[in-house]
Amino acid sequence: MTTSAYTPQPAPVQPRNGMGTAALVLGILGLLLAWIPIIGFIGFILGALAIVLGIIGIVRAGKGRATNLVVAAIGTGLGVVALILSTVVFGLFATAVNEQINAPGSVIGTGITRGDQAAPTVIAFGQGHTWSGGETVTVSVPREFTPDNPFLQAPSGKRFASVDVTVRNGTSQPYQVMMAQLTAQHSGRVAQENFTAGDPLPNTEIPPGGEVTFTKVWEVDQQPGELQVSVKPNPIAGQTVFFKGQF
Repeated sequence: MTTSAYTPQPAPVQPRNGMGTAALVLGILGLLLAWIPIIGFIGFILGALAIVLGIIGIVRAGKGRATNLVVAAIGTGLGVVALILSTVVFGLFATAVNEQINAPGSVIGTGITRGDQAAPTVIAFGQGHTWSGGETVTVSVPREFTPDNPFLQAPSGKRFASVDVTVRNGTSQPYQVMMAQLTAQHSGRVAQENFTAGDPLPNTEIPPGGEVTFTKVWEVDQQPGELQVSVKPNPIAGQTVFFKGQF
């Protein structure tokens, strides 16, 4: 009687999906930070890391060592977008700073035009304000916004406030709308922008004498209260204008 020797089966190899997952996370974070002036360099760094880790994840998936090829590819793509977007935003910011420094009547060494150091201005929705540089911004009366997609509805106890922002370029140079800084608060609390609605990144250039209108949407409390939208034509402008009203 013969007996065959038992051959143990090799333990299954666990997929090495860490690189692809890390690339996706870094790509998302990089994309969120890339469009913010000054700190956008963080988005640049995260985007570069996402590309490197994503490529490693793709190579591992191609060799059968990982199973999340799609995740790694998406992370790589988001990293590329974050890299490009952060570079564009930095270039626009540098251009705005240079224009402010070289503008007639600018204060040497500060880059703030004379008159822009005035106290903050408070006006009602529907009105407009013109800065000393020539940019005019009008914020419409807020209205309630309801998404068509049921999965994008406001959380319980919240609703969406929408305004139209009209920018007129009264300067002698083209004006990039993305440089405008807008924030909102409702009933004394910071209002989070809804990046799935309106025009969160209005990337367009207005020629001298031209104007454009874009839409901003923020998440606010369900209970009525005071809505306040702050506006600056660029990140280094010294004067902030506050549009206020009940909503």
